[in-house]
Amino acid sequence: MADFLSDQWVEELKNLGSKLPKVQGASISCQYEISGTPEGKIRYYIVWKEGSVSEASKGKLDNPECRFTAKYDDIREIFFGRISTEEAFMRGDLKVEGDYKKFLVDLHDWRHSPNYRKLWEDLEPS
Repeated sequence: MADFLSDQWVEELKNLGSKLPKVQGASISCQYEISGTPEGKIRYYIVWKEGSVSEASKGKLDNPECRFTAKYDDIREIFFGRISTEEAFMRGDLKVEGDYKKFLVDLHDWRHSPNYRKLWEDLEPS
């Protein structure tokens, strides 16, 4: 597996995420700003459509529904299932702007589904 947040890793996210089964209503656009990476600050985004990735790329997305800010070590813990998104948010390790209710509450069941969790397991660098 590619290095976390590298261009190749984002491509794998897009590729594997596009193959997830459709989940009606699980659509949201997310912008991420991650500080403290080996390359400095990294920005990338994911657009989820009905439970699968329709877009994923480094850079900025115009008008995302949610903006996430986190440190590199914290986002690794969140993505790879060592702490929950909700716990990280409550502790202040994950800042969420925009429609945080949609992401944290409305899409909770989808984010905790076996298919969603498996995606992140498959993307975890060895």
